[in-house]
Amino acid sequence: MGKVYKCIGRKANKPFFLEKICCNIFSAEELVYCIYDNTELLEKDIFTTELANWLEDECEATGMADRMYQLLSKKADTAQFVQALLEAFPFISSGQQARFLELLGEENNDSGPERRKKRGDYFLQKDRYVHALKEYEAALADTLPEEAELQADIYHSMGMARAGLFLLEQAKQDFIKAYELDGKEEHYYYYAACMRFSMSDSEYIRTISDDVQMREITLRLESKMQEANSKWESGPGIELEELKQKNQAAGEEQFAEWIEKTITDCKEEYRRCIQ
Repeated sequence: MGKVYKCIGRKANKPFFLEKICCNIFSAEELVYCIYDNTELLEKDIFTTELANWLEDECEATGMADRMYQLLSKKADTAQFVQALLEAFPFISSGQQARFLELLGEENNDSGPERRKKRGDYFLQKDRYVHALKEYEAALADTLPEEAELQADIYHSMGMARAGLFLLEQAKQDFIKAYELDGKEEHYYYYAACMRFSMSDSEYIRTISDDVQMREITLRLESKMQEANSKWESGPGIELEELKQKNQAAGEEQFAEWIEKTITDCKEEYRRCIQ
């Protein structure tokens, strides 16, 4: 039988919004989990008097709040705050704590743009595209002229974020800037993909026919698209078609309700991505 650990304080009635990590937390345990799970997002300004007040007032985690007040008065660094929080939770072993603090030290040794890039990558993976773009733009502004490879990586990631928002014309420009900086074919591939999805068939064919490199890349792109279509048609596509037929058979009113719900769900998913 596994060990049972006593909760620290209680669940808060009012959540605390961790802006740097972009999530609401409802307990001291959740705070520690977010910190442990998001090394690349940790910065000293996460640990504030407001957070300590919330731990004390909302979670009744007075011991943890007192420890944070002490560290705030001493102007402690990020690692000290993190260590104090991790030590309060027995389910994180000393070995895990040591490895986490080691990783945190490696993160802190990164330059400003590199840290910003990693923060942007985190939000990109979570489909939080607007937050990702803010981090990438800040990272790009802090790069030096000789950091062409880092700039190319940032532009590529910006292109991925804009593509997620269906801003394909802007994404296309990001990918071509990345390609101009380091010449990697990957950037040109995504540049071609943006054209494929933003142009009419005739316009697309005319554009690639004038570019030998583009023709070679688009052969790979079309192969990937056919593969993706096959996976869709043999999986989610079948399920969607079955749902469609089921709702159609139930009558015009239910079918209309299903269509409206499906569209609403898509809109909500897009709104979540741009918040």
